[in-house]
Amino acid sequence: MKLLCLFVLLCPFLHASTAIESIAGKRTLFLGDSITQAGTYVSFTSYYLQRLHPEKDFDIYPLGLGSETVSGLSEEGHAGGRFPRPSLFERLDRVLVKVKPKIVFACYGINCGIYKPLDEERFNAFKSGVKRLIAKSKKAGAEKIYIVTPPIYDATTKAGQFNYDSVMTSYAAWQMTIKEEGVQVIDLHSAMRKARDIRKEVFSGDRVHPGKEGHLFMATSILKGLGVETPGEDVGEIQKDPLFKKVDQLRSFRGKQWMKHVGYTREKLVKPQPLGDTEKMVSGIQAEINKLRRVR
Repeated sequence: MKLLCLFVLLCPFLHASTAIESIAGKRTLFLGDSITQAGTYVSFTSYYLQRLHPEKDFDIYPLGLGSETVSGLSEEGHAGGRFPRPSLFERLDRVLVKVKPKIVFACYGINCGIYKPLDEERFNAFKSGVKRLIAKSKKAGAEKIYIVTPPIYDATTKAGQFNYDSVMTSYAAWQMTIKEEGVQVIDLHSAMRKARDIRKEVFSGDRVHPGKEGHLFMATSILKGLGVETPGEDVGEIQKDPLFKKVDQLRSFRGKQWMKHVGYTREKLVKPQPLGDTEKMVSGIQAEINKLRRVR
């Protein structure tokens, strides 16, 4: 009985240790749309991983692309008719071949319903896209895939009016039913909706793209899904931290260089380009990060 009680008490810590061990030292890919391309939540996630586990190394590749979907759908007249929404699957094979990730985080959905009411055809396209993403990632050698449910569509409506967030709620609810070896779903959407219903201020000024507080909430929700508890800190204070500034610099630089290395199609075709000395420069920035975090 004493051993059982001890095991129960230690379970949360064992889970956290196991999750961090599964990521530390392994190539970790973040995929998503413009929210991931903006990347602030990826920087916050990396910041806490590196700060709270200074003895471990983390190797993060942030490769989000604005307007992207996993559903392959696009509304008529998207971007003023200049270009349709890009599909992840135009570039995913190249991403997986070049990055060779062992860990994949993917956050899609907000664009996949193309801002229309819930529809079976669109919903099925989203489901198929998520399943295809998982299958391709596994085939490419990914050991663990974290599906992050979509952030909220941050709008308030009167009773009877259509609110696109109801579509995201349905998408997130379906994702939570995914039960597959090597896949974990992190329910960002429900946590974000609950927090938004409590607070008076919006997370997203334009209803879609979270501000800095929203990005911090995304990061802490993802970390919680990994079993990592973070201190309740003000976003402004974090951003003043020299460690965060360096982590954010690394994320921004590596993301931009690797996006060009992989190549993508959005409003124009960006053909794959050589990496050059990108990783040498990344190593230099990481060395500065290590000095900051390991002397604390």
